[in-house]
Amino acid sequence: MPVNRFVPVALAVALAGCGSIGSVGSPPPAQVAVTVPPPGGAVIAEPLPPASGAGTATVATNAPPAADAPAAPAASGSLGRTDLLGGWTIASSGESCQLFMTLTSWTGGYRASTRGCSSDTLKSISAWNLQGQQVVLAGQGGSPVARLQSSGGSRFDGATEGGGSVAFYR
Repeated sequence: MPVNRFVPVALAVALAGCGSIGSVGSPPPAQVAVTVPPPGGAVIAEPLPPASGAGTATVATNAPPAADAPAAPAASGSLGRTDLLGGWTIASSGESCQLFMTLTSWTGGYRASTRGCSSDTLKSISAWNLQGQQVVLAGQGGSPVARLQSSGGSRFDGATEGGGSVAFYR
């Protein structure tokens, strides 16, 4: 390749990694406010500092839950779906394994899954739902596998549809 063709190609390749050539000397992009609701806390909007003479924008920050908020919502009698989210230890018939509950819609309520369980009953759990103050763990097709009530704190006790005892706790 002759040198007079090589230089423009090399220059173009070198400048390709330098970003947008047309933005040199342009003002910085505007700041954008992003709001992500924290689990169990309030969202507070606060102004951002001005960016090199630009106007102000707001950003949401997490505030700690109120001091008078109950430590365990189940103990106060008002159990909500978000109180059940996340990982739990589930125990039944001398076996314990992991139970995970999300708010993804699923047949029978919301998505649930177990890990490390050996009994067919616990392995069959694929959904959960809250009916009043009762937690219903369900299998495929939404058929109930177990029904549990809060025992206070972060513990729920109940029975499987087959009559065996079952509990989940953190």
